Amino acid sequence: MTGESSGTPGRAPLSADKVRTTTFSRPPFGRRGYHEDEVRMFLSRVADDITAADAEKAALRAEISRLVNYYREHGQDPNAESMRERISVDAVNLMSQAQQAADSQVAQAEEYSRRLVGQARQRYEELLRHAQEQARQAADEASRASAELDTGASPLERQALEQKIAYLRTFAEVTEVQLRSVLTALTREVDKLGDVSKP
Repeated sequence: MTGESSGTPGRAPLSADKVRTTTFSRPPFGRRGYHEDEVRMFLSRVADDITAADAEKAALRAEISRLVNYYREHGQDPNAESMRERISVDAVNLMSQAQQAADSQVAQAEEYSRRLVGQARQRYEELLRHAQEQARQAADEASRASAELDTGASPLERQALEQKIAYLRTFAEVTEVQLRSVLTALTREVDKLGDVSKP
């Protein structure tokens, strides 16, 4: 994954630009899609930053509550006009900053998750089309070979064509099994990503 800071606790939080510009390496051995570990690590990082923003917001609320209680305990009415104005301005500023930070983190995470779900669905459809095309080609070839058998081929040609038909049928069956396996795995992954994008 490029454009990523280290995973140390002191790393800078994700920004909207960081989320938008993060790229993932391709997996090895000619597999298509993104490197699964990098995607999971990045999603975990987005979730950590959202959690940190939520914790900061909760801490700011607790600090406001503590200050209000402190002034009450020391005989100062936090509801008095001057005190109320001072606390209100500070509280509004703190809450506004916390809310903006939290909203920004949540929006970035949701947008990123939506993009990942869209990419996964697109990949799912590409694999489906590719597998269907392979199965169709195998079926067409088996039909042609079967037609050649019916045209009065010699015993040697007939045996070769029967072997070819058996191979093509086996290939179509294996392709179907592989397609089901890939589609099942992709469906699970798309469902997981769809769950991540839900608030």
